[in-house]
Amino acid sequence: MSWGWSSARGRLLSRAGIGVLSWVIPPGLVDEAVGDGLAWGMRLRALPARLGVYFVPGCALLPAGPYGEVIRRVVAGLERALAAAGWQVPASTALTGVRRRIGEKPLEPVFRRVCPALSPGRAPWSHLGGLPVVAWDGTTIAAWDSPASAEAFGRPGTGKRRRPAAGGQAGTGQERPAAAAGPQLRLVTLLACGTRALLDAAIAGVRGTGTGEQVPARQLLRSLRPGMLLLADRNFYGCQLQNAAAATGADLLWRVKASLHLPVVRELPGGSFLAHVSDPAAVLARTRRNGGRRRRGSKPGPQTGPLPGITVRVIEFRLTVTGADGTVRTGRYRLITTLRDWRACPAAGLAACCAWRRAIETGYRECKTCLRGPGRVLRGRTPGPARQELWAYLAVYQAIRAIIVRAAAGAGIDPGQISFTAALHAARRTLHASRDQAAALDAAETEILACLIPPRQGRICPRAVNKPSSPWPSKHNHAGPLSQHASYTTTITAPAPRTQTITNQPEHSGNHENQPP
Repeated sequence: MSWGWSSARGRLLSRAGIGVLSWVIPPGLVDEAVGDGLAWGMRLRALPARLGVYFVPGCALLPAGPYGEVIRRVVAGLERALAAAGWQVPASTALTGVRRRIGEKPLEPVFRRVCPALSPGRAPWSHLGGLPVVAWDGTTIAAWDSPASAEAFGRPGTGKRRRPAAGGQAGTGQERPAAAAGPQLRLVTLLACGTRALLDAAIAGVRGTGTGEQVPARQLLRSLRPGMLLLADRNFYGCQLQNAAAATGADLLWRVKASLHLPVVRELPGGSFLAHVSDPAAVLARTRRNGGRRRRGSKPGPQTGPLPGITVRVIEFRLTVTGADGTVRTGRYRLITTLRDWRACPAAGLAACCAWRRAIETGYRECKTCLRGPGRVLRGRTPGPARQELWAYLAVYQAIRAIIVRAAAGAGIDPGQISFTAALHAARRTLHASRDQAAALDAAETEILACLIPPRQGRICPRAVNKPSSPWPSKHNHAGPLSQHASYTTTITAPAPRTQTITNQPEHSGNHENQPP
């Protein structure tokens, strides 16, 4: 007598999957992530662990479908055979129970096993100077508004202050910062700009100690390799994080704030220059030592020698955007990079590469709006199922990206020409298809290659809000379309002339005429 997966029902359930995405997430990979004890237990449940793991990505692939509909789509094509073997569609409570039973642990390994770099070769749309361009950035994901989720993840602040409690007075420090309506998770990912495929991800809360974007980004350092070029926005800059990222061997191209002090060490041809970024801890220690010497009246002067730090190349440029209506907008940008060879990496090319970082914003839009659905929150009402569901979304997004890259490589085109929405619809349609995975994969690739995205002119979309009472343009009170075609012009600017800094200034004389108050 056979039992477990060797039984008739077990052999049928082992064929369940998530359509063409099972090519990227095969049953063997799921069994490795789940573990031998859960995947191959002698007791075959109506909802075994492997089927439960496939059920959670199925919920991510069909976010608007109820649990019963999702499990029916996962076992599509096997209904009659399963009914003959005595298997029935489980109730929603049973499906909720299997999510609790498998937990969040298997979904994270599933994601990590499907997120290696999808190498397109040395294509001009994925490499700069022979280096694959990657970027990291953060976003927030809305979770179910429950006390457990609010305590685990926190609620983001609104920038406003609540009224003081009873007996308190305004302006006395007793006001508390107002919080948003629902809890949120913070997601920081590392993404390949050419393929928009994920390389790594980290999940944290939005409130409390260690919940900023820089803290989860430290977990992504394990995925950086020598020969990569890492792009980052200005909020990621920090001396410790920068040094840690540079220690991985990857080259950096980060945007920094205009207020950052970058003294010119040496000017380079092409408009860039070298600057020394001192370690903030060493700067603070020297400041305290020099202050103590002045207070004690020590004879030796203040310390003015070089401080430990890193020498970077600084590129400052002005970006001019001309809209179709003739409006012109100009902004100044500042980049720091570890690529110090100005001949191999001209300043203009690095300034243009800074725009590649928008690929991660597009990836977030595809995952949060196209896949999950606009305005939709995670189904999990407690922290564990919420994180489990988010890992499932990332795994499904990566699986769709793998199919897109495979189709683009076969056609010899840029993956950016393939619509993510078209690939998503094709993947959903294969849930009803036959179990011939090779035929389903070929059909999905043929479908997504039949509706390529045409080349488009550069566009801009000014910031707009939903409430007309705001000073910003609104979708309701703006007469014309918010987005319009635009052209971009980048102008490299030379560093400002250096001024001599005097560290030992003479004491002021007793004459206070013409002195500022």
